[in-house]
Amino acid sequence: MVELDKLLLLKGVVAALRFQDDGGLAEAAGDLEHVNAELAADLCHANGRYMQHNGDMFMTLSGQSGWTPSGWMMAGDQLSVCGFSDMACFVRNGEVLFNDVFRALAEINVPSLPES
Repeated sequence: MVELDKLLLLKGVVAALRFQDDGGLAEAAGDLEHVNAELAADLCHANGRYMQHNGDMFMTLSGQSGWTPSGWMMAGDQLSVCGFSDMACFVRNGEVLFNDVFRALAEINVPSLPES
């Protein structure tokens, strides 16, 4: 939950969530009712899977690697959703700095190295 709370400190972020491999809600923070958070987790998981599938198709069709999506965004009129790995943030378009949100999501999702 600490990571989600850090995301909420970013300008324009109103809610954040983490979802499980099956799309179930793992945790949520911010302005999302629990039922809405569960639905949002499922939808964000599905969108991330579609993006991965599209990347695989681009790689196959072009014969070039490097089409692995590292994040995605769906823009609405006033709110947008930014997704990365197993996390997503809901942001106010007029306030958010998208680069800051994606940078924070990427930093949170860097795999930790095993301790020696």
